[in-house]
Amino acid sequence: MTGVDTNILIDLMVSSSQSHRSSVNAISQSEDDLCTTPTNIGECLRLLTHSKVFSNPLTLGRAVTVLDQMLDYYKLQILDESIDWWKELIKIEKEIPGIIPGIRGNEIFDARIALCLKSHGVKKIYTRDADFKKYSFLKLMDLSG
Repeated sequence: MTGVDTNILIDLMVSSSQSHRSSVNAISQSEDDLCTTPTNIGECLRLLTHSKVFSNPLTLGRAVTVLDQMLDYYKLQILDESIDWWKELIKIEKEIPGIIPGIRGNEIFDARIALCLKSHGVKKIYTRDADFKKYSFLKLMDLSG
């Protein structure tokens, strides 16, 4: 199973994205089952409805519909996560060599995604976010198509 990060999910839904074609090609050609996390779903809804991200943002209802259709089309499974995920972040922080001062601020969201993937045995992620390189248990997948 391979995870799909928010930036790739947005690429799949927004045809005007510069990375749309390469993301569609990579995901369409993947032989793995694909998954994403509840955090990614929330991030997608935030971005699709945000007027500072898109000049014509979607309403929440339309964003939910578009996201649902994309998840169904690519057969993406939304993983569940522990109710104590926030306590488990400390464990994942200790696994990152040389991280000073630790996971902070917006890094919490990527850490939560990485933790959810790890808890399901997911070892690969499609992403354009190099910050995921710090998680040695995740391999960043090539999106060159």
